[in-house]
This record gives sequence, structure tokens and C-alpha cells, in this order.
Amino acid sequence: MKQLLVLIAVILLAGQLTAQQRWTLSYQKKVRLKSVEENPTANAITIKRASLKAASDLVITFKVNDGKVNRTVMADDSSRSGIKNWDKVKKTLTIKAAELRKLFKERDTILFYFTEIPKDPALAAVVRMRPVHLFTLVVK
Repeated sequence: MKQLLVLIAVILLAGQLTAQQRWTLSYQKKVRLKSVEENPTANAITIKRASLKAASDLVITFKVNDGKVNRTVMADDSSRSGIKNWDKVKKTLTIKAAELRKLFKERDTILFYFTEIPKDPALAAVVRMRPVHLFTLVVK
């Protein structure tokens, strides 16, 4: 009985580990975050406003590109107005410095989220996905 419980726990843990999305955030060709726990305050990256004038791209790389889901990355501010969406993100999303300047024109903090919804309309209709926080980008 004890062995059965241990086996079930191991199977559930393995399933949980493989279900989590792995990703990497790079800015100015330096890795800043890697698949960290969901925490908007701890996963904050601070960049200088002057660095937005250079050719500094923000690159989000997802380790898995599952062809069965549509991935959307969203930028939001504290007002929850939904600043910008990038639909059908495959493995890599590159946000150019010019686009970052536009996003930070009227604000100092942007929260980035992603969702994955099944491509199958029947599955998508019954799945309710909440946006998963990736990181918070702060300009000073």
C-alpha cells in the first residue's frame, strides 16, 4: 500500500514538472530571468530609460513550441488596460527597442503575461486559462 502511494505521488510530480512552461528572458543579449516562480514583485527587471534608445531588443524564448496550442503574450500596466498582445507566439518573441519605447512612453512599469489555449475549438471552449505572469519590466 505504501509503495502504491509513493508511485502515485511520483507520477503526479512528474506530470506537474513536465506541464510547466520553461522560458528565458534576455535583454541586451544578456539572460536576465529563466523559468522563475510566478511572482510579480520578485520577477522585476529594471532597465535604464537611456538603454531604450539603443538597439536593445527584449527576447522571450519558450523552450517548448507545442503545435497544439496558441500562445499569446500580453503586456499590461497597473490599470489592467491591456497595452499590447502578441498572438500566435511560437518559440521566440523579439520586442524591438522602438516598440519598447512606445510601450514606456506614458508609464514606468509593464507586466508581461502569457496564455496557452488549445487550437482545437472544442477543447478551447471548455478550457479556462488564466494569464501566467512572466516578469515585470521597470524603467528608471
